[in-house]
Amino acid sequence: MRNYNVLKIAPAFLLLGTMLHAQQTDSAKKETEIEQVVLIGYGKQKKTDLTGSITALTTEDFNKGAVTTAEGLINGRSSGLVITQSGTPGSEATIRIRGGSSLNASNDPLLVVDGLPLDGVSLSTLNPNDIESFSILKDAASTAIYGSRGSNGVILVTTKKGSKKLRVSLNAFTTVNTLAKKIDVYSGDQFREIINQYAPEKAYLLGTANTDWQKEILRTTVTTDINASISGSLFGKVPTRFSVDNLDNSGLLMTSQFRRTTANLALSPSFLDDHLKFNITGTYSYTFKNNASEDAIKNAISYDPTKPVYDTSSPFDGYTEWTRVDAGVLKTFGVSNPVSMLRNKHDVQNFRRFFGNVNMEYKFHFLPDLRLIVNAGLDSKELDGHVTTNPYSRNGYFSVAGGNPQFYGENSYSDESILNKNGNFQLNYTKAFGKFNLEAMGGYEYQNYHKIKSSSGNTLLYSLDPSNNFYNPDTKPDLNLQAFFGRLNLGWDNKYLVTINYRRDGSSRFSKNNRWGDFGGVAAAWKISEESFLKGNSTLSDLKLRASVGKTGQQDIGDWRYDYFKTYNVSSTLYYQLGNEYYLIAKPNGYNENLKWEESLKYNLGLDFGFLNNRIKGTLDFYLADTKDLLSIVPEGPLENLRIIGPQNIGKLQSKGVDLGLDVKAVKNEKFTLNFNYNVSYNKMEIQELQVNGVDKGNVGLGGYVQTFREGYSPYAFWVYQQVYDSNGRPVEGAYVDRNGDGEITTADKYNYKKPQADVTMGLMTNATFGKHWDFSMGWRASLGNYVYDQISADRSQMNHINNTVDNNINNAPVDFNNTRFAEANKVSDYYVKNGNFLKLDNLTVGYTFNNFMGNNASLRVYGAAQNVLIITKYKNLDPEVFNNGMDNSIYPRARMFTLGINANF
Repeated sequence: MRNYNVLKIAPAFLLLGTMLHAQQTDSAKKETEIEQVVLIGYGKQKKTDLTGSITALTTEDFNKGAVTTAEGLINGRSSGLVITQSGTPGSEATIRIRGGSSLNASNDPLLVVDGLPLDGVSLSTLNPNDIESFSILKDAASTAIYGSRGSNGVILVTTKKGSKKLRVSLNAFTTVNTLAKKIDVYSGDQFREIINQYAPEKAYLLGTANTDWQKEILRTTVTTDINASISGSLFGKVPTRFSVDNLDNSGLLMTSQFRRTTANLALSPSFLDDHLKFNITGTYSYTFKNNASEDAIKNAISYDPTKPVYDTSSPFDGYTEWTRVDAGVLKTFGVSNPVSMLRNKHDVQNFRRFFGNVNMEYKFHFLPDLRLIVNAGLDSKELDGHVTTNPYSRNGYFSVAGGNPQFYGENSYSDESILNKNGNFQLNYTKAFGKFNLEAMGGYEYQNYHKIKSSSGNTLLYSLDPSNNFYNPDTKPDLNLQAFFGRLNLGWDNKYLVTINYRRDGSSRFSKNNRWGDFGGVAAAWKISEESFLKGNSTLSDLKLRASVGKTGQQDIGDWRYDYFKTYNVSSTLYYQLGNEYYLIAKPNGYNENLKWEESLKYNLGLDFGFLNNRIKGTLDFYLADTKDLLSIVPEGPLENLRIIGPQNIGKLQSKGVDLGLDVKAVKNEKFTLNFNYNVSYNKMEIQELQVNGVDKGNVGLGGYVQTFREGYSPYAFWVYQQVYDSNGRPVEGAYVDRNGDGEITTADKYNYKKPQADVTMGLMTNATFGKHWDFSMGWRASLGNYVYDQISADRSQMNHINNTVDNNINNAPVDFNNTRFAEANKVSDYYVKNGNFLKLDNLTVGYTFNNFMGNNASLRVYGAAQNVLIITKYKNLDPEVFNNGMDNSIYPRARMFTLGINANF
């Protein structure tokens, strides 16, 4: 049964806003709006002149409360944007714009901060307090100017800059993080009943304890964040802003820890009567992480609840462990004690990052309509890690010498550094000729990623094609991107707008023959509300029709940076003797010199509208994206290419959908304001072809053989048997529907059933103010049509797991065993594909502002907030919003957080 309550809630809020609006007496008053300027690729533009599909979000639109990550500011705030945040402190979120465009290549959008493209969607090191605005570029006409990096959308971030007046701000909050829900497993008493009923021969293994292992490893913690900034004019002439921030976030999982310290500096000097302007930004961050083993969560689900945490007779530092004596030798088996796993192993990471950009804009004195813009930036990342293990725990290395236990602790170190250098320059010409407006821009960009990784035991790779390849890919694994780009904006009478983008992009991932790709887009807009028959109409106050088409590319295939190289893998230990000389033995590696760009052709039809003097504003977009030459890692036949798998261009993928965004100023007067922001998106992805030279390269082995890439279905669609049920609705073990009617159950009876991607996603933000002091905000999100594979139950809710005859031990299980009573694992049953629809109340914030606090220009806001407040769903595990393409094998719990904070401005 579908969860229709989710469908009803969000429209109900819109109806409420309309009703409140109708009660106002001042609704006919025309508002004067400041023309909003929006960031676009390599420039900015008035929002009313946009021809592409772009969502602009500023500080007024951001989520409120205890936001510790940059993506947390905009989660649920834009149609077509889906953000899946992790419960693990400091981990990166998964961000998708309109579902993405690829299979095995990256589906991450490009992130650009103050004009500098960053390596990956690495938002965890950004301080949310430093961010001024986001621009989310969705259609190809907007992203094609980024060519090879714009296939999955672009997120442009602008940080806060200095001001003429001196301003000091202090923001601080403290949050109590609590566990919202646990996996429902058997208690000690219930488990004893299970064993006595189904495996009485194992009753002797039962203990007398009632241990809640999840409670033992998951805890209530505190997060603190303190941010201070000062903004003003340095020497009275240079707008400057400086900020520092310190975040200390202890995760719910015992021993997990994340600390982040950031410093941000922005300078905006100008010279020559503002003909020469600079924007200089720099951010330094240091993060510390103690990565608690998340496998302990899985073990807490399975570990025998009748056993205590500690056993004084245990040789493993006093922790209970499964042990037995074989031939006089003490051995461990079964799952590890989850408390010991966390207490006795420390995986520490130190991450240092600096990124900054210098932007120079010069307006020529002899031709003020012509501007030269130069950007030079770098992004430097250094990571070092240290793993230590208590030598007297099971986590340490254990062996036997002469019958006596020998323990060896682990002590390993790793480090990595990446330097991303970017430079671009452009000439921009803007001129108005009566009713005709012209803007022309052209430029060149260079970007180089240099990665150095310390590790031992690397094999040597030697290039056999020096004329075509410029260096050894193993000894200098750089990635180089270069491009020539241009844009032409044309406007007539402030009614008819045309934008043309072009980019010629080169990537070092491909051979000479395929290195360069051509990308571009065309967009047009008609401001219908500027026509004489609508101009000045207060009821239909804004109406603009947009259309675009464009081609973008993709070259990001992860570690397969130089697959077109012909290389040898040289052994470090095997030699061949020729006479008196010894030569290292080498074998050739597989390669693909025909690898080329993945290309996406995207179409967009949009409508911007406003009613009642723009008290109600919205955007509606229909889009279609066809991707061909998909970059994917696929199996290669025997003796086909000297390897088992490798990257190839294999087929076609289509994505289509609808985005709707609404902003409603329901009530606005001196005593009360009420605003709603609502967005809803529909998206469907379908694989249309998976072949290379007529050979099917479909992948049927994903997710333990329960997911596939198959033509006609969404990526990662579940591939399972149709379960048979008895008259009581209980699944019959091993009984599946003979779908092809051949009288036997074989893999030919499997079918694609449901998918992990949502059909519809929604977001609703409510903001209200009461008088001059009180403020209130509330943020909801919903997801419909997404399904989750319950791997937690599929792996554990069966008697072979509970009564482990292989290791001769017993394991706890999710209470789903009550529903199945399976004797063996039935992982390929569609029984485990569960409805993942959800409605979430993400955040709830109430604040009170003391105006004229310690002076006329000072204010103090005190607020209380709650996050992850409520989840309405049919899914029984922790949370239906999972990573790993819908496979739920236990996730780090997202905390329910209660916050008290202040915002002080002087």
